[in-house]
Amino acid sequence: MTRSSVVLPRLLPQARLTQALLAALCALGAAPAFAQDVPADATTLDKVVVKGERAEGYSVRKTSAGTRFDLAPREIPQSVSIISHQRIEDQNLDDILDVLANTTGVTSTQSDSERTEFYARGFYIDSYQFDGLPTQMVQNWSYGDSGLDLALYDRVEVVRGATGLLSGAGNPSASVNLVRKHADSAELTGSVSLNVGSYGRTRTTVDVGSALNASGTVRGRVIGSYLDTDAQMDRYNQHKTLGYAVIDADLTPDTQLSVGYDYQQKRANGATWGGFPMIYSDGTPTNYSTAFNPSPDWTYWDTTSKRLFATLQHSFANDWKVKIGATHDKTDANDKLFYPSYTAFNKDTGAGITPMAGFYNTHRKVDAVDGYVDGPFQLFGREHQFMAGLSYNKREYANYGDFQMGWAPLDNYLGWTGTFPEPNWAATLPLQSQGTITQKAGYAATRLSLADPLKLILGARYTDWKSEGEDNDRQHKVTTPYAGLVYDLNDTYSTYASYTEIFQPQTLKNRQGSYLDPVDGKSYEVGVKGAWFDSRLNASLSVFRIEQDNVGQITDDLVEGGSAGEFAYIAARGTVSRGFEFELNGELAPGWNASFGASRYVAKDVTGSDINTRLPQTAIKAFTSYTPQTLTDLTVGGGVNWQNGIYYAVSGVGRVEQDGYALVSAFVRYKLAPQFSVQANLNNLLDKKYYAQIGGYGGYGDGRNGSITFNWSF
Repeated sequence: MTRSSVVLPRLLPQARLTQALLAALCALGAAPAFAQDVPADATTLDKVVVKGERAEGYSVRKTSAGTRFDLAPREIPQSVSIISHQRIEDQNLDDILDVLANTTGVTSTQSDSERTEFYARGFYIDSYQFDGLPTQMVQNWSYGDSGLDLALYDRVEVVRGATGLLSGAGNPSASVNLVRKHADSAELTGSVSLNVGSYGRTRTTVDVGSALNASGTVRGRVIGSYLDTDAQMDRYNQHKTLGYAVIDADLTPDTQLSVGYDYQQKRANGATWGGFPMIYSDGTPTNYSTAFNPSPDWTYWDTTSKRLFATLQHSFANDWKVKIGATHDKTDANDKLFYPSYTAFNKDTGAGITPMAGFYNTHRKVDAVDGYVDGPFQLFGREHQFMAGLSYNKREYANYGDFQMGWAPLDNYLGWTGTFPEPNWAATLPLQSQGTITQKAGYAATRLSLADPLKLILGARYTDWKSEGEDNDRQHKVTTPYAGLVYDLNDTYSTYASYTEIFQPQTLKNRQGSYLDPVDGKSYEVGVKGAWFDSRLNASLSVFRIEQDNVGQITDDLVEGGSAGEFAYIAARGTVSRGFEFELNGELAPGWNASFGASRYVAKDVTGSDINTRLPQTAIKAFTSYTPQTLTDLTVGGGVNWQNGIYYAVSGVGRVEQDGYALVSAFVRYKLAPQFSVQANLNNLLDKKYYAQIGGYGGYGDGRNGSITFNWSF
């Protein structure tokens, strides 16, 4: 039996709906269509109400990203990138890591094989949203967030700069909103795809949607996916399972309810922790092969996430609407890892490596609710817009682990093959850390029409942030302002200026023993935007400056009444980042979609030194697809991602460098029949050898690789 033939049986038991989801289905009276004797003329599609904006090609005409107002991209006074479902399909992007790697102004660095950290404008991205519901993701106790599968998402929206109005706490980098696919078809429709490729890769995806009642006012959609692949790195393989189910119901023509559940599991065998040593004690690079795995064969890193969500929206006759969203997320990770610690690695004898290992079980639970109203109002003879909402987010975490060091001799790391004994782990893993972070917030904004071409957005968010546990209980109450001015030069171009903020709590204390105020991130941005072909093509050019205030700076004083040797900190001016971004995205001509982005920033700390030298400061990302009007069954395309050189100074040893490089890709898709297509994707065509991870420890990016996708739709 082939793998594709058993995908659904193994997905459905693991991703079955919760009792709450089944209860909602029963309450709606949504008897499955196949259980009813439905006359042929009983389905009336005109009763189906579908809310929301759809991407067309590579662009979207309206989005609520950044402000909650449904606006065209040129009406938003911040830099916004939309990665549409069509572009995800063209580039064969599997997960959020792939998407952000192809997003203008976003760069990344790896900590090991399973953790990738994303940055924008020099700052770490920790603010994420699911269908507009905010949450935070951090990688220090990796819960697999950077490997979120894209099969259940329609598009990804990225707003760069400070986004405190809708995000709450975070960094002045960007906010990433993942927009789910929904049950929007009242007829049986779906697709089955099989993707095979390099490193023994096979991925099967099934996506089916249909009406669940005769009128089509209640609809369901189920998505299942399974990935099995090896890698260019020896002894590494990965298995990913996804199950997703959603029910969308028109309770009335003006009231919509959506309830869903998703399950994602990733099992990574041969996972690394840290990476391989990058430099010998004499300062020369180690120059391992791209297949080198620094871990023994007993390592693994498994993650499982489960999300239950619901959204209720009602539209009033006066164009006002109310929307409430809720989610319950549970994420668990289980891993055994190996760390080849070194301070002086001898290239002749192979001595200097100390084996370290960890066995960890980590748990995170998030409960969140967000509700808001928005609509138009009249004032001084002009129409304006107003939005206000309340938000609640509670994140609980508990991390258990056993750390081992030097349990067996490792006198020579040269010629490493991965054969090394596993430690004798503790029978019960001790608790390493736990805590609860709660955010309660209220926010509001208004979009004032000062004149026909001039719009002003003013808003603020009040957040009550509280952390409990780990002996560092603290609470902050912060008001975050938002201001943006947009002026339409004509029907095509607009200019804008904005000021946005965000805050990030910290655990550092002053001399009196009080916690420092949160770090305050301030973004200043001005730019010009353009839109053509009824907003199917959008362009933006922005210039920005970001400042961080209240950054903890160590002093020579000790904390009064603090622990032994606990130095006090003072709040000082921190990092300043400035630069520009340019993006062109959408349909250049019928059948021709393209995305081109260029970004440059310089970020320095209070001493004037560059920060995060492991991140490129200049990047260009371009991709295009073309379907000839005379041969509409054929689509071809490709792209290039280029970044400048980076480096990392290893204390007392030397400096590791990565020259600038370009990764070239190409694809071709052909419809063999109206419902059947085949697509080939090639990545890193020039087979560039490069570091995806750089520091004291490193890791390589993938060499030349490719895949073929067979897709049948109905």
